[in-house]
Amino acid sequence: MTPRQDKILGGLLCAAIGDSMGAPTEVRTTEMIKEKFGGLVKDLIQSPMDNYGRGQVAGLVTDDFSVSFYSCLACLDGGGVVNRENAANGMFVWMDHPEYSRNAGPTTRTAVARLRGEKVPPERPLKCINNRASNGAPMKSGFIGLLDAGNPDKAIDDTITLCEITHNNTLALSGAAAIAAATAEAMKPGSSYIECVEAGIYGAEEGFRRSKATARPVAGASIVKRIRLAIDIGMRRQGNFDLAMKELSEIIGGGLPANEAVPAAFGYIVATKGDPMETIYMAVNAGDDTDTVACMAGYIVGALGGYKKLNPRYLEMIEKENNFDLRGTALRIDALLGREDV
Repeated sequence: MTPRQDKILGGLLCAAIGDSMGAPTEVRTTEMIKEKFGGLVKDLIQSPMDNYGRGQVAGLVTDDFSVSFYSCLACLDGGGVVNRENAANGMFVWMDHPEYSRNAGPTTRTAVARLRGEKVPPERPLKCINNRASNGAPMKSGFIGLLDAGNPDKAIDDTITLCEITHNNTLALSGAAAIAAATAEAMKPGSSYIECVEAGIYGAEEGFRRSKATARPVAGASIVKRIRLAIDIGMRRQGNFDLAMKELSEIIGGGLPANEAVPAAFGYIVATKGDPMETIYMAVNAGDDTDTVACMAGYIVGALGGYKKLNPRYLEMIEKENNFDLRGTALRIDALLGREDV
């Protein structure tokens, strides 16, 4: 496996690990996680029956990674092009997998129904629909950074194209562009976690600016400013896992809004200095929308560290339980990128 192939597979697998490992802890607080599981969760385990996972087996992913993966496959099947047609096809295939799409939010369900030409209720005449500024867009944008390896600007534009069909508002697209741009930066040989978070800030800024021409406005806190705040917390608490996790959870949050989940992901990356599994452990145990935040952060740190930093046992489990071919998908992405300069 070449260095670039290692990075691509690392991004895919680490995102899947984050999603699957975070599924059992979702909706709980850190203290509730410790009480339920006898400590922090640091392995793939079965989900309990009192959260969205509802007893799903260890290694099965949720809507977070699966929507990204099927979107990726649709773009690959379409020649590696990110356009509206391929983005829609990915969503159609994903919706036909009820084991993943059962937790699709109302924004996504309505958008997919509209894309399929189905009749949907008319929208209320509101200038801003603030509850649509969710992490539903950034949770699926990480693969764009793999397709646009080393090119954050193209990743930003492709992310807007990919995500505007379901989450066409400036904050959701800002968050999605942050994740994709950081992942594209992580694909560069020798890139550092600092350069990745700087690319994430740039992606959030440009994603917001570039989407303003066509996306709907929403009222909400700036993702750029909240990423900066999360980075500051993470920097100050490096070396203290528990305190970093506690402060990021209490100050930044890790919930459904894009301006919580995306900044939290960058805070965890900084607090752990970009270590792939330590980042995942922090995201999985910080509470709230743990699987989504861990999936987003996983794309970045997985591409940064590569497959060699991950346990191959997880690849076997995730491919088996989901019938995914992550290794084959990584090779397809690599082939599209052309010659690798080593």
